[in-house]
Amino acid sequence: MEASNLQIYWHESQPVYSVCFQPSRAGLRPSGQKLFTAGGDNKVRVWSLNVQKKDHSDNDPRGEVNAIEFISSLQQHEQAVNVLRFNHKGDKLASAGDDGQIIIWEQESPDGARSFQTPLMTRDSDSEVQDGSDPQEKWVICRRLRHSSNSEIYDLCWSPCDQYIVVGCMDNCVRVFNVATEQCILHSKEHNHYVQGVTWDPRNEFILSQSTDRSVNVYKLEFSTSGDELTEMKLANKIVKCELPARSSVDRLTMDFTKSRSGYLFHNETLPSFFRRLTVSPCGTLFCIPAGIFKTQEAAESANNLECHNSVYIYSRAAIKSNSNKPVAVLSFLKKPAIAISFNSNLYTLEGGTNPYIDLPYKLIFAVATTNEVLVYDTVSLKPLAVVGNLHYTPLTDLSWSEDGSLLMISSTDGFCSYIAMGTSLFGSKLTNRTEVLKELYADHLGNDRLTVPSATETVGTPRDDKNSIINILPVKKKIKHNATE
Repeated sequence: MEASNLQIYWHESQPVYSVCFQPSRAGLRPSGQKLFTAGGDNKVRVWSLNVQKKDHSDNDPRGEVNAIEFISSLQQHEQAVNVLRFNHKGDKLASAGDDGQIIIWEQESPDGARSFQTPLMTRDSDSEVQDGSDPQEKWVICRRLRHSSNSEIYDLCWSPCDQYIVVGCMDNCVRVFNVATEQCILHSKEHNHYVQGVTWDPRNEFILSQSTDRSVNVYKLEFSTSGDELTEMKLANKIVKCELPARSSVDRLTMDFTKSRSGYLFHNETLPSFFRRLTVSPCGTLFCIPAGIFKTQEAAESANNLECHNSVYIYSRAAIKSNSNKPVAVLSFLKKPAIAISFNSNLYTLEGGTNPYIDLPYKLIFAVATTNEVLVYDTVSLKPLAVVGNLHYTPLTDLSWSEDGSLLMISSTDGFCSYIAMGTSLFGSKLTNRTEVLKELYADHLGNDRLTVPSATETVGTPRDDKNSIINILPVKKKIKHNATE
């Protein structure tokens, strides 16, 4: 495993609030290393990461980012861009931010054809391209979604069918937009404070939202008789408190299941972060929720108190469906509050002799970003596979996995991005029938006709080799590794 900070000005030294890899699409060049970033300079920028596989002393080849190529800049937002996410097909990008609008982008084809006749993006006059040339790619607006409140948007998520987008807003609302009609079709104001995270169940049954009011709302989705139209989202449960086992008085790392106490599960509004990016596993089995606190005493709730530990709560699908507030697992003793969680889109085979804490026929991998470090977990052990820190000077904001699961990108408010490159042996072998497994799981609920199974490639895409390109290749500044014997 290798981690490095990529020291270039991603957004003119402004904070980077979100990162997202573009999924590969059939018929196009591999885009697994095409990265999109959203920043405090009101722009969305497109980059190509030159990733090369290298053998190391441990005989475990892994990718290294040795150059970054600026491709394009998307400038239609009027204020800071807080989040960007691709749909499951990988052909449309949704971005949203403080201006309260959701912009749906698509790449213009080489022949200039577009799905919708809308203006081209505005040129980035102060970008890295200084010679007046055109960007390598042109992205156009195919939809612009906006609510009359114009409230700031902190997070968004596509529906599995790519027909809808759910957003979490600063006016305490959760809103669902129909992408085709550009209309807000559903909204809920069940939270009492800012909504900083939303996620859409890949099996199309639930929407979850997390707010600074210390709650996680679970909404049950209802569809029309034909099953083609989303008609309602009903608040099924509000997760705020629950009874958890107490910590043993003899060994603080041991739980005393004979005793329990009730308390709040999540940080309040004093948590210094704009985001609480909760998520669901690709199979829809696990719901992971950040910004958790695990108290061992009735003492103060401050995160600085030794008896109040930062945590991530993991809920099973059965717990969400039964409206239970009790998680199935707790990842506690984090040094800082967790603010974002992201799942590797691949499924991995279970090694023989393992006793996973989650009973699944495969292994899942996910990353947790606290305000100052990244922890990588699997569903076999509650102990992290890796802990990476000291990458940034200020709080982290978002995570994104490459499709092959070998690269994890991290963004921060310090204006830089960093990456963690994983060796091929760290996670084990990938499940070869991943698509079939997911389709079977999805079909158990609403059928395959309305759901899109996210793709996951098995190899890293090769970077473009365009000798006539006039776009600057930005070298990556790395720390020089010194041999201990020198």
